[in-house]
Amino acid sequence: MAHFRHRGPTPRRERAERGAGRGAARCRHRYVGGATEKEHTNKVENIIAKHHEFASLIDLETHIGYAYDIFGDQTRLSQNDLFMRPPGSVINHWHFDGPRAVPYRVFSPVLPLKLRIGYWLTDLPREGMGNFVYIPGSHLADYEAEHAGIDEVAGQKVLTCRKGSMTIFGANLWHRIQPNHSEVTRINVFLSYTPTWVNGYYFQSLEDYPDLTREQRILLRPYGKSQEDFSRPPAQDQPLYQGGLERPAPEPVERHKVRRLTRYEQHLRHL
Repeated sequence: MAHFRHRGPTPRRERAERGAGRGAARCRHRYVGGATEKEHTNKVENIIAKHHEFASLIDLETHIGYAYDIFGDQTRLSQNDLFMRPPGSVINHWHFDGPRAVPYRVFSPVLPLKLRIGYWLTDLPREGMGNFVYIPGSHLADYEAEHAGIDEVAGQKVLTCRKGSMTIFGANLWHRIQPNHSEVTRINVFLSYTPTWVNGYYFQSLEDYPDLTREQRILLRPYGKSQEDFSRPPAQDQPLYQGGLERPAPEPVERHKVRRLTRYEQHLRHL
């Protein structure tokens, strides 16, 4: 949780093979040749449903705890996409993720309502390789500046990292993408975690996922279009992980109605 009181995304060195496995590396190379669109982002949406080699990313131990500490038993993997930036690709404009008219921070000024996990599958030793650019501190509640276009902003930072690195940031962070002047196609996976009741990008179906653990199935929230289930997950999906968050109830209540404190509520909200 300390990461969200700091100035920007937190890079960690992880081996890409831990997150996606050797099969995922093969899958990654399968797309590189087709990443020729330079006017827009080359993106494979819902990559885990299309290529099950990535399934371990649903609840990979190197990052799932960050989401669970914030969203608790209503954690949801709401987005999982593979991004490719070929040589010569255009600059991505300044933006933050989520709604612009009434941003997430209006309702949740301290905690992010969307947590973004990035796994970088290409070495980025220098700038100008389709790098992630961000404005430190722009995710904080008192940041009021607005940005547009592609110009540099005073104080911006450019992410450089090794293949296999992981980054973590909240969706309120202002960021953009540099052009790729290298000869290498930049590849990464972005995962988004939210509370179940925040609109996701996909309605997941278990037919697309033949082999999941109980926890992976719950994190995908394959509830179809049942808005009530997203708001109040079914009793069999509570708790997400056994033990730890449940508070004693004054009298027996249905499982999905038991109050569950998040790790943030338990340990960090008074810091």
